[in-house]
Amino acid sequence: MKQTIRICVAVLTLSLSAAQAQNQAQGTGPITPVGPIRPGADSTAPRQLPIPAARGLTLQPSALDSSQEQPDTHTLSSIETLGVGSLGVVRSFLDPSFGFYQSGDTGITPGTSSSVTSLGVRLMFDRNGSRSRLTGSYGGAHVLYYPDSSHNTTYHNLAVSHEIHWARWVLRLRNDLLVSPEASFGGLDIGGINLQMSLQSSAGVNDTILTQRAQRLNNAASGEINYLLSRRSIMTFAGSYTSLTFKNAGYIDSHVVTGRIGYDYAIAPKDSIGFMYDYSRTDFSVASPRLQTDKIQLSYGRKVTGRLAFQISAGPQLVRFGSQSRTLDWNLFSATTYQTRRAQYSFSYSHGASGGSGMFVGAQNHTLAGTWHYALTQSWSTSLGGGYAFNQALAPVSGVTDHFGNWYGTASLNREIGRHVRLNLNYGFQQQAAGNGTCPVAACGSTRSRQTLGVTLEWHPWSMSR
Repeated sequence: MKQTIRICVAVLTLSLSAAQAQNQAQGTGPITPVGPIRPGADSTAPRQLPIPAARGLTLQPSALDSSQEQPDTHTLSSIETLGVGSLGVVRSFLDPSFGFYQSGDTGITPGTSSSVTSLGVRLMFDRNGSRSRLTGSYGGAHVLYYPDSSHNTTYHNLAVSHEIHWARWVLRLRNDLLVSPEASFGGLDIGGINLQMSLQSSAGVNDTILTQRAQRLNNAASGEINYLLSRRSIMTFAGSYTSLTFKNAGYIDSHVVTGRIGYDYAIAPKDSIGFMYDYSRTDFSVASPRLQTDKIQLSYGRKVTGRLAFQISAGPQLVRFGSQSRTLDWNLFSATTYQTRRAQYSFSYSHGASGGSGMFVGAQNHTLAGTWHYALTQSWSTSLGGGYAFNQALAPVSGVTDHFGNWYGTASLNREIGRHVRLNLNYGFQQQAAGNGTCPVAACGSTRSRQTLGVTLEWHPWSMSR
């Protein structure tokens, strides 16, 4: 156990110096990220068929038969979820953009509607080398509310990653930093950012309860090393450090350290199984015993490059508070991405112990999220997204609320105007239910429904085509 923790801490130390761009679920908040217009995306073009998956487990895309095929190389034990890879060459790019967002909001001020104006910038880049890939993104905006300017806020979302391949080794480093006034899970002010869609649950995705507007800093740093034992088998050593801290007093800060060791084995060209042990430790800013979990997972995954990525992992989990309380429970994580020429579907579900999202000293968490994107024509596309998170306190107190259920939905209609401008019409819905009793912290989030309806205009100085 001590040796495993030492390895994971070493990997984690490396991860603090670099990081990776997150795969965000597109929401309906201000300055929604813009994806590229793919060349040859005409609706009359013939439908592409998936390229067969590579034989065995490979760590180097260049080792495949087709120079155009770029398979996903994440393992079942990776911090990140499996991806579909690419059927074409992944090109380097630099894409800055400037955005203006105007909407109406029915839930930010009780009993009245507010006018919301947002001005922001965004930068995305991808640098590909023969053995490495550096990706990153930044999104930030200043959000103005009328008539109540006390709700004015600013958010920043920065993500960077670096991936390096050698003959038998892969090193991945990733960092995601979000400074915002509301939870990252479904936050309408920040574009509905949802790390749950790109990170496995044990990486510390721990901000799924809506609070009153409180400035928070949510940072997740991770690193992993993959070692190719043979054509069919890979060992993974991974670690992560996640912190959720609040500028406003009255909330519970949490700091989570996670270590993981896993083994993947390819049973067929497209299918693999895995075994993983995961340890996490959570410290809180209030007087409370340390929360520790030990879990074992058996995993299955299926990948078809350019078409499908599916994984499911489940097993027992031992939850400990200090040296006294011990509870045996179950944990599960599953994620699916399915892609056709016109559409992409992504779903994820997780269950296990979490840090409590600033409201509880630890919680049992269920999180479900999904997105759907469909290209109507070369210029028009539409997107839907939604999610639900349920948190139950691990240490309930009589007379105090012991659970929250937070759900949200988003929809957008997107129009490419030439090669430099994108117009979005978007809608968002958000609501949270709470158990009976007083709030466990200084101020809980509202249980009223909140809706937004607006338009976003983004300008890209350089062409959006790749």
